[in-house]
Amino acid sequence: MDADAVRPSPRLAQLFTAPVIALEASPGGTAGSADALHPQEAQHVARAAPKRIAEFAAGRACARAALAQLGVSDFPLRVGADREPLWPPGITGSITHAHGFCAAVVARSSALRSLGIDAERAGAVRHPLWQHIAGPAEREWLEGLAHEDALAMGTLVFSAKEAFFKCQHPLTREWVHFGDVRVRVEPPLFEIEPLRSLRLEGLQPPPWRGRFASAPGLLLTGIGIGPGVFEL
Repeated sequence: MDADAVRPSPRLAQLFTAPVIALEASPGGTAGSADALHPQEAQHVARAAPKRIAEFAAGRACARAALAQLGVSDFPLRVGADREPLWPPGITGSITHAHGFCAAVVARSSALRSLGIDAERAGAVRHPLWQHIAGPAEREWLEGLAHEDALAMGTLVFSAKEAFFKCQHPLTREWVHFGDVRVRVEPPLFEIEPLRSLRLEGLQPPPWRGRFASAPGLLLTGIGIGPGVFEL
């Protein structure tokens, strides 16, 4: 298989117990070519910098290849009002990119009502950022860790919240901020607990659980909301 092409991402797939299709690619490879974008996708990055275009293209290439495995071909993944990907009916998905890594995970809504993934450079969230992404209890926990552990867990707090935000937003259309939730960690799981009333509580009771894993130079997080009965 061409190392520059879209390829399976078993590390991301293992973050979910429900059946998902997870694919990854490099923005510097053939998947990151602007020529690979559908015209309706290309219009969303017409004025973007080359790096952003390559990441966008690689993420969309992963997503369209994953959709094709579900029998959906030539579907342009347009951008919604809140900058979210607009998936076909009956399918949910999430896209991420970081540090030369782009990926998408998709699933049928009958398996997962919504999902979210995030990738971050390992140890990227350092102490000065904690006050912006972590609440008092999280900061106290991080301060008590050894330096390298604190770098890893600070990045996990950020990434877990990012994955959760992506997961809950298509269901609730609610903006959730870093201070609205708290992350608890019990490897390989993390839990998201609300610190204020969230609309998602009407769909699935908290805590909401996800998984995390390491890849070379990266931290990967994923979280899904089961099918169930959803009424707001």
